[in-house]
Amino acid sequence: MPHLVRRWISILAGLVITLVLLIALVFYLAVRFMPFQAAQLEKVHQPSVVYASDGSKLMTLGSQNTDLTYQQIPKNLQNAIVATEDHTFWTNSGIDIKSVFRSAFVDVFSGSLAQGASTIPEQLAKITYLTANKTFSRKFQQIILGVQINRNFTKQEILAMYLNRVPLGESSTGADQGALRYFGIDLKKNPNQLTLPQAALLAGLPQAPSAYDPLQHPKAALARRNQVLENMAHWGYISEAQAQQAEQAPLGVKFHSFQGDGWDSQPLLTNFLLDYLNKHKISPDEVQQGGLQIYTTISPAVQNAVNQVFWSGQYDSDFPGPTSGTVVQGAGIFVDPKTGGILGAAGSRKQGYTSLGLDRIYSSSSPGSSIKPIMDYAPAIESGKWSYTSVLNNAPQDFGGGYTPHNWNASGPSKVTLQYGIEWSQNIASVWLLQQIGLKTGADFAAKDGIPLTSSDYNHLGIAIGGLENGVTPMDMVGAYTPFANQGVRSQPYLITKIVNAQGTEIYQESPSQKQVMTADTADKMTRLMQDVVDFGTGQSAKLANWGVAGKTGTVQYDTGLNGSHPNWIRDGWFDGYTPTIVGSIHIGYDHSSPTNHMTMSPVDPSANAAKLFHDVIALALQNQQPQQFANGPYPYVTGTADGVNYVQQQQQPSQSQTSGLQGLQASYDPAKNQVTLNWSGGFPTTVAYTVMRQTMGTGSTDQQTPVGQTTGTSLVDTNVQPNQVYQYTVQATDPNSGQPLGNPVSTTVATGNVTPPGQGQGDGGGGQVPPGNGTGPAGGGPGDGSGGPGGSTGPGNGPGGPGSGGPGPGQGGTGNGSSAPTGYVGPGPGHHHHGHH
Repeated sequence: MPHLVRRWISILAGLVITLVLLIALVFYLAVRFMPFQAAQLEKVHQPSVVYASDGSKLMTLGSQNTDLTYQQIPKNLQNAIVATEDHTFWTNSGIDIKSVFRSAFVDVFSGSLAQGASTIPEQLAKITYLTANKTFSRKFQQIILGVQINRNFTKQEILAMYLNRVPLGESSTGADQGALRYFGIDLKKNPNQLTLPQAALLAGLPQAPSAYDPLQHPKAALARRNQVLENMAHWGYISEAQAQQAEQAPLGVKFHSFQGDGWDSQPLLTNFLLDYLNKHKISPDEVQQGGLQIYTTISPAVQNAVNQVFWSGQYDSDFPGPTSGTVVQGAGIFVDPKTGGILGAAGSRKQGYTSLGLDRIYSSSSPGSSIKPIMDYAPAIESGKWSYTSVLNNAPQDFGGGYTPHNWNASGPSKVTLQYGIEWSQNIASVWLLQQIGLKTGADFAAKDGIPLTSSDYNHLGIAIGGLENGVTPMDMVGAYTPFANQGVRSQPYLITKIVNAQGTEIYQESPSQKQVMTADTADKMTRLMQDVVDFGTGQSAKLANWGVAGKTGTVQYDTGLNGSHPNWIRDGWFDGYTPTIVGSIHIGYDHSSPTNHMTMSPVDPSANAAKLFHDVIALALQNQQPQQFANGPYPYVTGTADGVNYVQQQQQPSQSQTSGLQGLQASYDPAKNQVTLNWSGGFPTTVAYTVMRQTMGTGSTDQQTPVGQTTGTSLVDTNVQPNQVYQYTVQATDPNSGQPLGNPVSTTVATGNVTPPGQGQGDGGGGQVPPGNGTGPAGGGPGDGSGGPGGSTGPGNGPGGPGSGGPGPGQGGTGNGSSAPTGYVGPGPGHHHHGHH
C-alpha cells in the first residue's frame, strides 16, 4: 500500500513539474514572439480630440504636452505610487510571481476575475495596449507585455511613462494634469511645490479614480490618502511620525481648468459627452487616457447657443426664481429630426454645475401636459376618426374610481374643439379623449414613440396628462417629438459618428436609427395643431419671427391636483418643440423640490419660462440661416377659441346667405399705378386656394375669362390691365390638395377709367360690399404666456384683433384682454403616481 501511494505521489509530482515546464515554455515563447511596439510607449502623450459634425475641432480633453521627465516627478509622489501600487517595483522583473499565483487562485475559484495582481509595468501595458475588459486572455497578455516593457526600458523610464498616462479622475490623465486639476500646481515649473499629503492623495487615485474622487467623495478620498501614507511608512519611505502628521492635513482640493481643455472651453458639452459615452460602455478613464479622435453630430452654432443660454448668465432672467443661492436647474437637448443627430446639449446651468456631476438630460420627471400630443392627440388623429374640429367633453367628471382631473381654468368651456383642447392644454378634455380612443391605444402609441412605460401605466387614465410611474427624461422627449417634424418617422437621438484610437483603429461608431411611428398625414396635422399652441395658445413665448415653430408646454404641480394645499407651487416646467430643422426639449425645476425650493405660477407659468428658453436657443442657433416654414401653417384661430365649438357647428349647418363660404369681394383701381387691387373674405375653417379670373366687359367684347393668379391669402393685385376698360373679376375657392371647387364663386366689376361699369354684385354668392364682422380677435400681448396663476390677474391686450367670428367679413375686434393662461396642471388620480423631480 505505501508503495502505491509513493507511486501516485511520483506521478502527480511529475505532472506538476511537466505543467510548470510547459507553462514556462509557453511564457518564454509568448515573451519572445508576442508583438511588442515599444514606440507606442515612447510617444508623447496626446489628449483626446472631439470634432463637430462639420469636421471642426470642438475641444480637447486634457492639455497638450503634459509629459514629465523622471527628474520632474516629485520624489514623494514616486515613493507613494511604488509603496501603494507595486512595492517590489525596483527589484522585480515586471511580474510579481507570488501575487500572480495568489490572484489566479482566487480568480479561478471565484470566477470573478476581480484580482488585479498588476505590477506598474503591467498597469502601463493595460493603459497603453489593452482594453479594460476583464478576461483571462487579457490578463495573460498584460503579464507578458509587462515583462516586455521591463526588458525594454529602465525602471525610471517605466515609472515616468506610467505617471504620465495613469487616469487620476476629473478628466485628468497623468501626474502633471492631476496636480494641476486638484491643486493648481504646475509640476514642470514647480515640482517641489507638491506636499507629501498631496502626493499621497494623487497616488491613491489610480486604483479607482471615480470612487476616490476628492471633489465628489472627499471622505473616501481622505481615507484612501491616509492609507497611502501608512503604506509609505510601512515600506520605509517615511517615518510613522511623518505619516501621522501628514494625515492631519486637510484635502485642500479645488477644481482647476486647463487652458484649451474641454472642461474650460466646453464644460456643458464635456459633461454630457463623458456621461453619454459612459452609458455606451466607454468609460471617462478611457477617454481621459488620451489619443482618441471622437467625431460627433454636434453643431457648433447650436451648442454655442446652448452655452449662451445655460452658461453665460445673460439669460438668467428667463429662468424662474432667484439667480443666486439654490437656483432652478435646467436641461436642454436639441437634435436634427431627419437623422437624430444631437446638435447641442446642456445637463445643467452654470450655477450648481459640477464636472462629471448630475446630467439632467438623463434625469426623470413627470412630463405634465407635454405628453398630450404623444399620448392623446396623435393617436386620435392617427385613427382617422378625429380632426381639429372634433368636439371633446371638457366638463368636470369622474372617470372612474374617483379620478376627477381638473383644468387650470376651472370655468372653461364644457365642450371644446380638439384644437382648443391641445392649444389651451385642457386636462379633462385630454383625459376624455384618451378614454374615447382607448387607454391601451394611447399607451401603445406612446411606447412605440419611445416613451418608457411600466405595466401600471397601462392601468390608469392619469397618463393622459403626464402621470407616468417613472416619468421621462429630456432625452426621451426630444426623441419622441422627432416624428412630428419628420413626416412621422422617429429618429433615435445619437451623438457619436465614430471614435478612432491612437493606432488609427475605429473602436466605436453609431449611425441613424429610424422607424415610422405615425403617418406623414398625422405628423402634418399635429404640426398644425402645435403651431396653434405657439401662435395662439400656451406656448407663445416660443415664437420666433419668420420661422415655423410648433410645440407643447407642460406644468407639473408640487401638490396633487388643484385641491392640494399649495396649488400655486410648481415642481416641473417643460417645453418640447421644433422648427423645420431642429427639435428640442427643455426641462426646468429644482433637483429636489421642497417647501423651500419650488417654482410658482407667479409672475408667469414656469412652462412659459421653458418655452422662452427654447426660443432663446433657436433664435441664437438659427440667426444666420434662411427662415423656413412648415409645409402647412396653423389651423384657423377661430376654431381654437372658447367659442370654437359654436363656430364649427355653424359651419356644419350654414345659413342660405353663407353657403359660398367666400364673400365680400371688392375691387379698386389705382390710376397712378394702373393696377386693380382685389380683396375678399374667406369663411373656410381650413386653408384653401383662391383662383382669380378676369374678363373684359362692354359692347362688342369677345374676351374670354383670363387667369390672373392663385393665392391662399384674401387679396391679389392685377397689374395687367388697360385704362378705360371695364373688367369683371371672379374668385373661386378650391381645395389646395385636390383642386376641387369649394362653394360658389363670387364676382364683381371695376372700371379702369372714365367708363361706367355694369351693375355691381353680379354672380352667385353676391358681389357688393359686405360689412366687416364685429368679432373679437386673439387677445393682445400674448395670451397663454402664463402671466399669473389660476385666478391670476389679467392685463389689457396691446395687440390688434384677429379674424372676427361675429360677422362674415374681416374682424374689426380691437385690442383683446391679455388674460394669462397657465398650461395644464397634473392632478393624479387613483393609480396615478406623482413623481418628484429627479
